[in-house]
Amino acid sequence: MSKYKDLTGQKFGRLTVIKHAGRDNQRMALWECVCECGNRIITRGTSLRYGSTMSCGCLRKERAVKACTTHGLSGGRKNTTRLYRIWRNMKQRCYNPKASKYYLYGGRGIKVCSEWLNNYLVFYKWAISNGYKNNLTLDRIDSNGDYCPENCRWATYGQQARNTAQNHLITFRGKTQTLHDWASELGIKSRTLHSRLQDYGWSIEKAFTTPAEKRTKRNVTYMGITMSLSEWSNRFGISYKLLYKRIYLQGWSVEKAFNQLKKGA
Repeated sequence: MSKYKDLTGQKFGRLTVIKHAGRDNQRMALWECVCECGNRIITRGTSLRYGSTMSCGCLRKERAVKACTTHGLSGGRKNTTRLYRIWRNMKQRCYNPKASKYYLYGGRGIKVCSEWLNNYLVFYKWAISNGYKNNLTLDRIDSNGDYCPENCRWATYGQQARNTAQNHLITFRGKTQTLHDWASELGIKSRTLHSRLQDYGWSIEKAFTTPAEKRTKRNVTYMGITMSLSEWSNRFGISYKLLYKRIYLQGWSVEKAFNQLKKGA
């Protein structure tokens, strides 16, 4: 068993480490901490050192309350407005690597302009003055450009789909059209076709002629524990698509897939 670094007495954010509290089922060192608010928690040492845990949870709650009450336009914590969710999700896609579509946005270098990034009120005023309606969605005019007033507009879902980076022109059996239009013609979701072509490296022929399968729960056993692939993905913060590709398409063993990805390979 590897020797852990003693964190007793050290302070991380609002937490002060009291004592070592054993190890979790991944053999990671655990520490009991006391928060400035008086609550006590047990957390991983890596979470403390890397800054992912800085309080018992009170800090996150305070930030959430502040975000929802500063301007009075979000609708409150339990009833956020659609426009506020659009603003929040826009930032998630660009800056949260765990977001489902991060690879299409932040992973490609797409950013949110500084005037929108930390100021919902500015975004709100732009949205209202530029035709926002509940049946419209935020669309970037240049799908390779950032989220900013000069590059954004409100569009229907169909209009946005035709403008996304997923819908470049594709020629198949002598006919050329966007991926979105191929998806409508073939009866296969455009995101499924995009994943087949971009993530899994399928040929156009195979991607377009293979029937779509209903997604089933895939259980995976690793280190004696059985969970769904989605649950493993969330537990380790590893891309579900990459795990699926390595295990089911490339034939990697479960151990190799998890060990390599946990190392950042």
